[in-house]
Amino acid sequence: MVKIDFLALGMLSSIDRTLDLIDKHRGVGVDLSRIDFKDDAVYDRICAADTIGTFQVESRAQQQLPRVRPRSLDDMTVQVAIIRPGPIVGGSVNPFINRRRGLEPIAYDHPSLKPVLEETWGVILYQDQVLQVAMAIAGFSAGQADALRRAMTSKRSHEAITKMKDVFILGCLKNGVSMEVAKRVFGKIEGFQEYGFPKSHAVAFGLMAYQSCYLKYYYPAEFLCGLLNEQPMGFYPPAVLINDAKRRGVQVLPPNINASGADCTIENGAVRIGLRYTAELGLDAAREVERERSNGGAYRSLYSFIQRTKLKKRVMANLITAGAFGSLNSVGWQLYGSWDYCIVPKGVRQMNVSSQHHYR
Repeated sequence: MVKIDFLALGMLSSIDRTLDLIDKHRGVGVDLSRIDFKDDAVYDRICAADTIGTFQVESRAQQQLPRVRPRSLDDMTVQVAIIRPGPIVGGSVNPFINRRRGLEPIAYDHPSLKPVLEETWGVILYQDQVLQVAMAIAGFSAGQADALRRAMTSKRSHEAITKMKDVFILGCLKNGVSMEVAKRVFGKIEGFQEYGFPKSHAVAFGLMAYQSCYLKYYYPAEFLCGLLNEQPMGFYPPAVLINDAKRRGVQVLPPNINASGADCTIENGAVRIGLRYTAELGLDAAREVERERSNGGAYRSLYSFIQRTKLKKRVMANLITAGAFGSLNSVGWQLYGSWDYCIVPKGVRQMNVSSQHHYR
């Protein structure tokens, strides 16, 4: 039977948004199935741990893996699979890296495991290999191997694992494998009780990880915009994503009552922060502000904005703090000291936002 996972991944939506933005603002239709999957510039960024905001390879643990130095999609498959509880608990991480770098010899616990583990330098990285190891060294049938897999993934697996261990060791002994080797190999298998990726899953994730890194490298503004519009997701808050993009030369503009949509947008190559990023405003209210502007025209004054949107005082204060009224400078008002006060240079009239005064 074929097992298919349908995952509601925020990165899928973020990438889709990014591609739409690239097409809209650059007139370029990017086909992610036909990009260069051997692009040294992209792999250099991954090796430099410049991966904030990307898929699967942005975590601190992943950023410490430039020692793997990926240069292909096969390497990316390893990259996303190796930082999982199964390989970590099973003791696969350091041996794999050291063997890949030539710092220790490739070794197999038993000659029968070479055909199974040769592609991963003699260590177990994928859930599939657990089944293959059991069949190769202990003579398990495909059904027994799958029973071992189910026992490892069950929440109440201790009794089942103990039973399978006895069968495993007995099978090894029948195949001429020593008790010491049988126990050592089963100890590595037991680590996958803590979860490991099937190789097909790792391949799919490795592909998307590379695609996200490609978009970040070549289309950083659109990539940031797509990420911000799919928050919350990933390891880092929006402020970290924005500062990382600025470091890469992306210009980020503050929210603006007459220029921002509810979501973030691209404006002359820069990222304009959406109104929904204003504290306490929320997506629904931000959409109402945008809809009112679309129906009634641009907001021409603070008074006009308050009358038309009827937002609460604390939300108004947050919008002011965020610089969302910067486009009204031409009609002359500035924020002074406390958020409760505004100065209008024309007539120099002071207005207390907490009072019932009208704003002009």
